[in-house]
Amino acid sequence: MKILITGGHLTPALSFIDFVQAHHPKDKLVFVGREFSQDTTGQKAIEQYEVEKRGIRFVPFQAVRINLGFFRRFIPRLTHFIRSFRQAGEILRRERPTVVLSFGGYVAVPFALAAKFARIPVVTHEQTIVSGFANKFIGLVAYSVAVTFPESTSRFLAAKTVVTGNPLRAGVFRQRHPQPTWLKPRINQPIIIVLGGNQGSRTLNNVIETSLSELLSDWVVVHQCGRPTAGYNAREILARRQQRLPVKLQERYYIREWIDDHDLFWLYRHAFCAISRAGANATQELAAAGLPSILIPLPTARLDEQRKNARWLVKVGGAMILEQTALNTTTLLAALKKMQTFEQSMRESLAHVRLPENAGERLYQVVVDALLKP
Repeated sequence: MKILITGGHLTPALSFIDFVQAHHPKDKLVFVGREFSQDTTGQKAIEQYEVEKRGIRFVPFQAVRINLGFFRRFIPRLTHFIRSFRQAGEILRRERPTVVLSFGGYVAVPFALAAKFARIPVVTHEQTIVSGFANKFIGLVAYSVAVTFPESTSRFLAAKTVVTGNPLRAGVFRQRHPQPTWLKPRINQPIIIVLGGNQGSRTLNNVIETSLSELLSDWVVVHQCGRPTAGYNAREILARRQQRLPVKLQERYYIREWIDDHDLFWLYRHAFCAISRAGANATQELAAAGLPSILIPLPTARLDEQRKNARWLVKVGGAMILEQTALNTTTLLAALKKMQTFEQSMRESLAHVRLPENAGERLYQVVVDALLKP
């Protein structure tokens, strides 16, 4: 079997790749994804790095976003979409996959359509509580729609929908991991990890930058800030701020453009808490790892999905929400003080959360079933 994987949600796609490589090594995989997180900023997407690290061939692809804004500039966007549809068809003819597995997002739409025309079965996975326009569209042409949450089944045709859970990276469920080599061997202060998603978060970067003196008085901060864009290099800005701190505080601050999974899993198990955006995968991994968090939902996320993800984690007792409109040094320090009071009870609540460890296996079976359809 040869599976062409594409779509917007990277982490479950990587988890699925890891499962296939570990349990079905004879299967062939190819990944089609973005070269840039956003074409306008020139920020290099993390997809190629993570996919090629696993020995999987990465095929860069550009597509037009399929959302309500598509219709505001209909003619130029339609022209772009037709071009991307043709390019998707050429890639399918060249790669000759037996099935296309989508993880949602606008990049996957032309492949779903091209695969339908080529009579190649399509399976799509919906990671989030809500469903975006692109994945709803893909669901119309897909053989099966795999969803993370039972509540999502009502958004797709019932006959096509299967609850698999979200494929989380296997390491998040394990207790023991080697300490990152870039951390000091002995750390005497509690660790806070700051996570801004695959692209990083300028909002989180800014508030951490202005709060460093106060934060580093009591904490070690590991900060995932995102790769540079054409006009903004977070790592350089933060490094300059770090150099203006007393040496003792400088040594408590670690800036990373991206945190590799094995390092992140160690941090999950040894940190005091996380300060994070509220993407679906981030909230679920924090829950699975049992790490309390302060969540700052992205207010512009489609269908307010990050706030819904955050509310889910708050409801199970593992997080508190700090709205971006109220985010500053004072409110962040107040949230951390509150976290000191409730950290242990949050950990106890998270210990009762049960997320499926076999979601990758379930999704793989959905893919196999698509090939066996009559």
